Amino acid sequence: MLKNRIASPYLPKRGIIRSIIPLAQENHLFEISFEEPGELSECMPGQFIQLWVPGVGEAPISVCSGEVDGKLELCVHRIGRVTSALFNLEEGDWVGARGPYGTGFPVQHFEGKNLLLIAGGLGVAPIRSLWQYILHNRESFGKLILVYGMRHSSLLLFRQEFKWLLRRGDMEVWIAAEEVVGPDLPAVSWQLGRVTDMIQQIELEGEYEVAVCGPPVMYGYVIEELLKKGLAREQIWLSLERHMKCGVGKCGHCFVGGKFTCRSGPVYNLGELDFMPEANECRERKPVS
Repeated sequence: MLKNRIASPYLPKRGIIRSIIPLAQENHLFEISFEEPGELSECMPGQFIQLWVPGVGEAPISVCSGEVDGKLELCVHRIGRVTSALFNLEEGDWVGARGPYGTGFPVQHFEGKNLLLIAGGLGVAPIRSLWQYILHNRESFGKLILVYGMRHSSLLLFRQEFKWLLRRGDMEVWIAAEEVVGPDLPAVSWQLGRVTDMIQQIELEGEYEVAVCGPPVMYGYVIEELLKKGLAREQIWLSLERHMKCGVGKCGHCFVGGKFTCRSGPVYNLGELDFMPEANECRERKPVS
């Protein structure tokens, strides 16, 4: 028997589901703990893991917790075979995870700078890992503005956490929905409209770095508004919404513009994407003539 066995990056770590918290429609927050997390403990905001449900298969899931110390949190939307099987599990059941994979948000580059975080819909999950990281290290960052938009107020994720964020005095929070109805509206300061409407209203004093994650249709409009604010392309960072399968650049599912998104991304600087013509969702909107 080998005494110094080398751990394979393709073998998942065994984790136990410690809690399952229902969020909005068909979205649950899973907390998973690991006795031997290995490289998983080095996960940074914007990276993802491959979650394995025994007997079913794997799915790429963005980590949405800002610190990974023997445990991590995943916001999972039930949409396919693997995630449906995950929703059938209970607290105490075990799953597997390997990773982390991809390039996350450049938190060291962000240190000492003002930050604008923009999330649309389910894109709030990876952005959550970034704001939690910033708040855990608040003294290392400048002003913090968070913008979160969705179609309907009933789709708000992390409702209780946002109530806490709104009470903090060291950040600015904007929450927008195209339709706002519900019994607990006074607990959340809603704005009627879209993410772009909120960007137009925000006053950016000084230099800002921007992190964006949301549906592809949102990106061109958001970029257009940010450029109008005087931001340079090199100040804008985006997490591409691409289907990633293997996480190691072998299957080709995420091959875009000559790059494997699972390895060189999913977070890119907008300046980089000028050399990836296939990343069409990250172009600013052109006026109709």
